[in-house]
Amino acid sequence: MGEKSCCQDSIKIVAFSNQTKEDKRLLKQFVDFHWKHYADDPLYVPLLDYEYMGFKLLGIQGFFEPENLFFKHAEMCFFMALKNDLVVGRCNAFINTHHNKHWNDKVGFFGQFEAIDDQDVTHALIEAATNWLKEKGMDRIRGPQNLPVNEATPGFMIEGFDSRPVMYYHYNKPYYAGLVEKEGFEVIQRVCSWEAEVQKPFDDPRFDEIANKVIDRYNLKAETWDQRSLDVRKQEMFDIYNAAWNDNFGFVPFTEEEFFLIVDDMMLILDRGLFIFLYKGDEPVAFFGGIPNVGEKMNRIGKCRNCELLRAIRMLLSKGQVKGFRVGYLGVKPAYRRLGLDAVMLLKQHEYAKKRGYEYADMGWVLEDNTMIVRMIERVGAKPSKTYSIYEKPIS
Repeated sequence: MGEKSCCQDSIKIVAFSNQTKEDKRLLKQFVDFHWKHYADDPLYVPLLDYEYMGFKLLGIQGFFEPENLFFKHAEMCFFMALKNDLVVGRCNAFINTHHNKHWNDKVGFFGQFEAIDDQDVTHALIEAATNWLKEKGMDRIRGPQNLPVNEATPGFMIEGFDSRPVMYYHYNKPYYAGLVEKEGFEVIQRVCSWEAEVQKPFDDPRFDEIANKVIDRYNLKAETWDQRSLDVRKQEMFDIYNAAWNDNFGFVPFTEEEFFLIVDDMMLILDRGLFIFLYKGDEPVAFFGGIPNVGEKMNRIGKCRNCELLRAIRMLLSKGQVKGFRVGYLGVKPAYRRLGLDAVMLLKQHEYAKKRGYEYADMGWVLEDNTMIVRMIERVGAKPSKTYSIYEKPIS
């Protein structure tokens, strides 16, 4: 891999992997680009560099590190667009063999897309990503899908540019959607989020009554995180989550190793009271959880580019001071769907969050055609916050 020419004489595409020292140097440039690209945008809150590149001292394994479990079943190539020797855009392309086996298709993905407002730059990046995927036997390209898959919100933000920053909801330039549409991409799905005021009662005055009737009707028992061991909780969540989301658009089943590592990492910022587990008899049938929105504490430190350790320390030390949380963990076993269990867990979580003093809850991301969940969210009085479009086009 290395520099490749493209159809625009003034643009060079550098293609690389994540295996060598030179790759690591290029990856640092790849990560550095979004800092420069959003330097004057106060609404952009970057993830820590460590989340991309890793940091052994803090026990953080980076998304791009070859040791990341994702690369046990995925192959990836990175691309940077250079104009006059300056980076003007970037993206990656990858094949997730677990996705294609689960859905019996040949879809390749692009992600981590950032570019200046220049159609030639976007064309060069998309062409490079598409050609790489075509060489690997893929017949469609979909995206953007950032890492980590199943955690980062897919798609380009198309609404909510002035909304509150929330962990793993990426923020992008408003012109991105138009750039890829001109490259022949079409929207295949949209995902949405809402924000609810925790200290306000639900809009539906019968919500509490209905939830309690569900508990009595199905003889349910609710528990919080600390009522069982971490090992038990991890296994319960893993078994329920993969079964619950199996048929959801774009879902890729977790391996046990991947899922357990996510839970272990989550323990750094976990508020255990935000997790509710439901049992019917001795059988765990559902769980519902949220994590403090530590994105509130991840703002850039002025113009300082080398303050990542300070940002990480500030985030960890102030995690108990955040004003809101993200509801992003939900699973109901297929046999117990449409019985109102999600309403029960939402009520229990709301009771805790209100007592704890949280001010808002982000609820998402939800497929726009998931009418059952959308109706429940609207019943509690949540207001639309963000919308993302996921794009796809055939590889000719």
